[in-house]
Amino acid sequence: MLRRSWTVCAMTALLLGGSAAAQSPGTLLVGGFGTWTHFDSKWNLDTSFGNSWGYGGRVGAFIAPNWNLEADASYTPAQAAAGTRFLNSSVTAGDVKASALAARIVYSFPVGNLPSFHIGAGGVLENFRNDDGPDAGVYQFGANGLAGFNLGFGGVALRVDGLVNYLPSNGGKFDFGAQAGLQFSPDLSAMFGGATSNTTMWAPYMWWDQMDAPLPGTVELGGFAQWTWFDDNAGRGPTGARPKDGLGYGGRVGVFLSDPRWELEGDGYYSPQDNDAAPCCSGNQPTSVNAHAFAVRLNYNFPFRLMNRQSQFILGAGGTRTSYKFEGGTGAGNIDGTYTYNYGGSALAGIRLAVANRTALRVDGVLDYMPNHNPSANMNIHVRGGLSFLLGGARPEVMCTYAGLESIPASSPNCVAPPPPPPPPPPPAMCQYNSNIRADDPACVAPPVAMVDTTAITGPIYFDFDKSTIRSDAAATLDRKIPWLQANPGMRIRIEGNADERGSDEYNLALGQRRAASAKRYLVDHGIAADRFDLVSYGEERPVCTEHNEACWQQNRRDDFRIVTIGSDRIVIPPQE
Repeated sequence: MLRRSWTVCAMTALLLGGSAAAQSPGTLLVGGFGTWTHFDSKWNLDTSFGNSWGYGGRVGAFIAPNWNLEADASYTPAQAAAGTRFLNSSVTAGDVKASALAARIVYSFPVGNLPSFHIGAGGVLENFRNDDGPDAGVYQFGANGLAGFNLGFGGVALRVDGLVNYLPSNGGKFDFGAQAGLQFSPDLSAMFGGATSNTTMWAPYMWWDQMDAPLPGTVELGGFAQWTWFDDNAGRGPTGARPKDGLGYGGRVGVFLSDPRWELEGDGYYSPQDNDAAPCCSGNQPTSVNAHAFAVRLNYNFPFRLMNRQSQFILGAGGTRTSYKFEGGTGAGNIDGTYTYNYGGSALAGIRLAVANRTALRVDGVLDYMPNHNPSANMNIHVRGGLSFLLGGARPEVMCTYAGLESIPASSPNCVAPPPPPPPPPPPAMCQYNSNIRADDPACVAPPVAMVDTTAITGPIYFDFDKSTIRSDAAATLDRKIPWLQANPGMRIRIEGNADERGSDEYNLALGQRRAASAKRYLVDHGIAADRFDLVSYGEERPVCTEHNEACWQQNRRDDFRIVTIGSDRIVIPPQE
């Protein structure tokens, strides 16, 4: 798993130009350059400064923020060394066409705001052929190394590289060179009417986790077997040799771009075939014609689901370089081990069927058309089948959801829930004697207790013998109670009915109850709420006078009034008092 530093780098990657060391996975690279090459002396080429200039182009894509895969092709019009003939050329010091195809993986170093530096390594195929006579040539495979820097400005990057190619066959050769040119990072989604890519923070990189569909930067690595129908004009070396139709094999590598419906893909195949040309030249023909080709295409993937997995239909187009090596045969004009090669266009249509996690069955039809083939244009048709493995890919990072931390990844150790805010302090206790000041205010003191004469409330009323009607003097006493009851609405009163000693206990209790009810009714009729009164009868049980005469009995025929509760901290005196 690649480290989280890639995540930080990807946040600062530019959408265009490639001026930063890191780019978002799936970023496409396209560039052109001029090249100068110092060829190994074993090639017998004129290596003077003026005969080593050429030009070329490059295409690639980032598979991770600091890593990209790329391929480039260059052409240099060279010249054979003085006094030598290159291959079977009839011209001394004649022109030589030198070309190279290279593919490599590159790592870019983040160096703050300075130009980014990079190093890369991979493989190279170098080709040489003379400029007269049969379209024959020689080529060798080897290793390629590169180091350079990018300097970005205005959405474009100036790229400068130094490189070395090592070709191990035939005694080993070292070619050195330099390249300089411009490099771009076009946004395919925006170019074809989609939304412009946004700078994204990427989750930690995983090469083989559960994946349903390709992601930006996903690498497709696969191999295949193929059947090729060769054009009748294919091959056609010095003796007109051409390969038979037959089986071959090859491999591919691709990178899904920032919009993963697009994929940049390169592949190569080798098809060793017998010579299928009619006999001629007294047996001078080669016995075999071995074909191989390298192609780079831009594919568009149409997704669909099959067996609950995402698969894709594929359409692609690009360029190809096809070579034919002739082996066997003798005689003048038939040089064993020589080559012909040509460039052209390549188109592909296929299907990628997902069969397991990150594993797919790939079936393609490929058409390669070479318009510059000698003696005439030719077209080869291939049918391929094989397995592909989908590695890596950048997933958008799940971001922290806590307030104030939305700009950091959820996986960051800093993405933790903030402590809950402290509870608000309780409201200050207010003074019970004055609601406008706090309880701890020195002024919060109980008011002095005032002595209130409550006789106007508690004064009794008296009744005639065996009566419960309110007399005029009793009405006057009750009238004095009304303003006190109105000024103290929370006050409750108990009215106690009494009788003198004459009459039975039962009769006197009932008479006392009637007398209490009469007083209540009078007060209620004058606006006092009925629920403020409690009624009780004591009959003759509570005499205030015990003598047996009318004067004493008159004092016992009465209603007493008791304050049950005042409903506040003090009794309010009515204004008229």
